[in-house]
Amino acid sequence: MKKWAPLLWITMLGLAVWVLTDRLQSIDFQDVKQQLLALPAGTVMLGLLFSAGVYALVGIYEGIAVRMASGRTMPLVAFRTAIIANPIGRAIGLALVSGGALRYRMYAAAGLSAREVATVIVIAAMPYFFSVGWLIDLSLLLNAETAAQALRLSTGMVLLLGAIGLAKDIGWLTFVIRRKEPLVVRGQPIPVPTLRDASIQLGVGLLQISLMTGILYVFMPEELGMSWPAFIAIYCIAFVAGQLSNVPAGLGVLEAALLLMLPQVPPGKLLGAVLAYRAVYEILPLLVALSLFLMFESTSASGFLRRRLLRRG
Repeated sequence: MKKWAPLLWITMLGLAVWVLTDRLQSIDFQDVKQQLLALPAGTVMLGLLFSAGVYALVGIYEGIAVRMASGRTMPLVAFRTAIIANPIGRAIGLALVSGGALRYRMYAAAGLSAREVATVIVIAAMPYFFSVGWLIDLSLLLNAETAAQALRLSTGMVLLLGAIGLAKDIGWLTFVIRRKEPLVVRGQPIPVPTLRDASIQLGVGLLQISLMTGILYVFMPEELGMSWPAFIAIYCIAFVAGQLSNVPAGLGVLEAALLLMLPQVPPGKLLGAVLAYRAVYEILPLLVALSLFLMFESTSASGFLRRRLLRRG
């Protein structure tokens, strides 16, 4: 499977470039500029508030993941690690690898073993992994007609896909209730969460992704013509496509997917909304993360030099 992964990524990126090239020919970049300048200050503040909420939840849940993986309670260390590793990992691409390397660097300094850090990485990814499915499936079932138009499928097919997906989601909860032994992946035991922990993961993930969706939704122009709940499925599908591509921040893939699924939105205005979304959800947090990481490395280097001097003295 690994040998085919690069082909999948290249194919998805190629499709994204083809769609963007086709759509860019019809875009008036004056529309992009006007969409950005027309955003009310209150809307921008709401987007910033949603973004802050996402990262606050990510940081809080990271502390839960550390407790589940190691039995230790270190909420401040976990919060700092999460708000550094997530934006930088997303910007670099291959977020599980790049974000995982950052987590190892920071948690090793706090005394966690490599096995504990690996378990934290897996547990930290679970809210996204499971909640995206729930949100897509529920949105398809509750907004079937709108989703059918966006996905260019029949309403019956959308309902069928939503029902199959929901059965899968309920099946995971059933598995959690019945399975008590840890899963073993390549010799690495991964504890199966209790129903309580699984409920926390699901609740945190649903709220995180709803807020992520809300950031883009508040920036979209009125031509979107759909409710926030209906928009959730569209966003999640585009977001998953970007994540699967492993292109840094899903750049180009997210835009291409949205352009395909939202033909009623003028391309210039849609790209303007996505640019505002990326600025609030990706660029600003990335700047904060880089600053915090530089502070961490500076403090670590100072501590190392101090210990060396004390030993020599």
